[in-house]
Amino acid sequence: MRCATPAAVLVACVMTAAAAVAGTQEPDPARGPKAINVEPEAQMRFGVAVSTLQSAPAPSGDSTSARVVDPTSLLQLDSELASAAATFAASRAEAARTRKLFAEDRTASARAVEAASAQAQADLQRVNAARRQLAVEWGGGMADLPAHIRAQLLNELAAGKAELVRVELPAGAPTPATRATITIRGNSESEVFGGEVLGTLPMADPRLQTRGILVELKGAGAKLPIGQMLTAEIPTATDPPGATGVVVPRSALVRREARVWVYVETAPNTFVRREVRNYRPVIAGWFVPSGFMPGERIVTLGAAALLGVESPAPAAGTDTG
Repeated sequence: MRCATPAAVLVACVMTAAAAVAGTQEPDPARGPKAINVEPEAQMRFGVAVSTLQSAPAPSGDSTSARVVDPTSLLQLDSELASAAATFAASRAEAARTRKLFAEDRTASARAVEAASAQAQADLQRVNAARRQLAVEWGGGMADLPAHIRAQLLNELAAGKAELVRVELPAGAPTPATRATITIRGNSESEVFGGEVLGTLPMADPRLQTRGILVELKGAGAKLPIGQMLTAEIPTATDPPGATGVVVPRSALVRREARVWVYVETAPNTFVRREVRNYRPVIAGWFVPSGFMPGERIVTLGAAALLGVESPAPAAGTDTG
């Protein structure tokens, strides 16, 4: 005797309800997604909300994530480098004095000259090792700064007059030049800061697997707490002057078949799934230059439920009892 499991019965009921709401057949891949009809009562149950698209100018750059970084290890590495440099300066001066004494009146022995020179060489190697460690952890832009410039920056960091931000570099985005200014945004619209690029960071973000650039913030931007997540805008020049499109909220996006889609309301209670192409992330969502028109209405909440209505999950199998 064969009997359906409770899970199978539940799935079958959901499929039946979805079919009744949609009133459509499976979409034909050759012709694209078909329209689905969803009555207002069902839309309320699914939490469907619809918004009108507005015209938007093309962004001046690619939006990406950023965060305020802890400079503690930078302060420690710079201290080690400064200490090694001071030791090397002293040993180099001692080696020079020893060579002079040996050359003038032989009051210093040849062995003393060799020992002083070897000590100076060893101290130089420690300076180079400290500089390389600084470059490995904080990038060549920081390691190659003149000592007095780096010391000034670190003093400002310690005094709360400057902060360092790691900005993730989107795939394919150009690396901003050193000393270029990029826009950093906080959690509110009023928190907009201009940051100065110090260089690239050698270590990838462990979660995003992206390369980062190191940016210095001053003024009001220096008051952000360490670890705070931010957004940044990497300058690009991919759009012609005056280019426009629309901004699609992230809540409107659904994924299927490794592509991104949005449900468009083509008539009252009627929706069609449309693919989103050539999108670019911005603060408010995704900027889309083509394929959508200002004035069109799209589903901004409940899109996943509509996808379930359009393509119900296959029925569960039955068990043998």
